[in-house]
Amino acid sequence: MNIIVTSLKGGVGKSTSSIYLSAAGVERGYDPVTLIDADPQASSAEWLELWPLPGITVIEAPSERMATRAMGRVEGLGIVDTPPGNERITQSAVALADAVVIPTRAGGVEYSRVLATLDLIPTPVPRGIVICAARLGTNDLEAAIAWWKEQKVEIWGVIPERVGIAAGPEARLSREGLEGYDVVLSRALRGWR
Repeated sequence: MNIIVTSLKGGVGKSTSSIYLSAAGVERGYDPVTLIDADPQASSAEWLELWPLPGITVIEAPSERMATRAMGRVEGLGIVDTPPGNERITQSAVALADAVVIPTRAGGVEYSRVLATLDLIPTPVPRGIVICAARLGTNDLEAAIAWWKEQKVEIWGVIPERVGIAAGPEARLSREGLEGYDVVLSRALRGWR
């Protein structure tokens, strides 16, 4: 199964979401879990190179051809971290997707880029948004949730702002983040057998 993590906007939490979803897959017992980093910036690959997580294999695939070839070879669970603003790679990846996760943040500037991303996903492919770096209990978050519900877009998760890719000496993923992304993963896996 290939789960695509994508958004046409940068800085919304794609790499963080990809790493946490991969780690949640390992915790669920998926073997193997492959993280395909299709972003030329290679943030996911770089982080996992510095702080490897047992059970996750990383493939760097920074072009449309490399990404689709890598996705075709996934056994088990594949998580694909796509680059921002690259519609060609995004379209190629979602064409092979079993599910699509779209990270976003609360706030009006994000809506149009998420809607444009949703337009690239074939109708039968399950998709949901994850509101990342959310300030819990704020009016902005409540307004964002209400707006997405009004648009009939599934919200697969709300991840608090304190959850991110750790950059300290221990570089551990937070338990809260793993639990939040496990919920997202379960929603993405719903139709897969």
